[in-house]
Amino acid sequence: MISPLRPILFVVLLTATALAHAVAPTPPLQPAHGPGGAGYAHAQVLAREVKSGAQGWWLFVPSSPKPASAPIVVFCHGWSALDPKGYRAWIDHIVRRGNIVIWPNYQASLLTPGGDFLPNAIAGIRAALADLENGSAGIRPELDHVAIVGHSAGGVLSAQIAAAAARNDLPVFRAVMPVEPGDGSQDGRKHVTVPHADLSPMPASTKLLVVVGADDHRAYESLGLSFYADTIRVPAANKNVIELESDGHGSPPLLANHAAPGASLDARPPRRALIHEFEHAGVVDALDWYGNWKLFDALSDCAFHGRECATALGGGPAQIDMGTWSDGMPVKPMRVLR
Repeated sequence: MISPLRPILFVVLLTATALAHAVAPTPPLQPAHGPGGAGYAHAQVLAREVKSGAQGWWLFVPSSPKPASAPIVVFCHGWSALDPKGYRAWIDHIVRRGNIVIWPNYQASLLTPGGDFLPNAIAGIRAALADLENGSAGIRPELDHVAIVGHSAGGVLSAQIAAAAARNDLPVFRAVMPVEPGDGSQDGRKHVTVPHADLSPMPASTKLLVVVGADDHRAYESLGLSFYADTIRVPAANKNVIELESDGHGSPPLLANHAAPGASLDARPPRRALIHEFEHAGVVDALDWYGNWKLFDALSDCAFHGRECATALGGGPAQIDMGTWSDGMPVKPMRVLR
């Protein structure tokens, strides 16, 4: 016999659950101005794949209005992320701030050997810069203002490219930000997919910031820490290793996993995934605005113009702050590892 109280308890439980979700705090919104903010100088981004193949590249340029000149940002994707759409929100953010973004393909397919990644990327970047200097975009590239950022395998490549720039006729990369750098080894448990390279030639003037994720179990902080140790010419004042933290205080939660740097233009709600590392993949949230986007904006501004340096490096309050939940609770700040 079914108890007459059971339906009532079920309704009470459902109501309590609904109320809990209804009053759950929401994450911070994008700030209006400053690093990571929505104070854009340009309304449009023009995107095109200039050359296909492993040594090809995509170009993203600001428009509305079109600038006479622009700094250069090289954006290195993660392994297998062959289509820029998975990072387009971040790319568009960088471009609308007034930068030209070069996306080196470095992979023709998933069969491209890891040993070819670095020479492929360098060839693509070199060709893209030559194309820009020839006036292909109608915008003069500011070759004294060049930065590089990369995620996962692209994070490894970003450091390697910056270290190898001088011997490969590339400009100096003044700002370098490897995000969740991963060589495929998963901290020694698998074979290395992206071969290691000598980072010691990275110039002393480089502003280097390595970002890792607290819940990233595909790329581990040990590799990011090794970048700090191996860049022996870069003084401690010019480099940092920082960790993004997950925070489940409100809804949707902020997940500092391997997919966190992905940022799609598609307006879609956070979603669950069979593999935790890819939960909320493509979602743009406070981990972007107050984390990766803020950090790279500030790092570039510091390297190019000498401003926002306290937000870019040093481990101070401006760097590690992640905003506040809608109920006033601070989001877990970033953790300084070095």
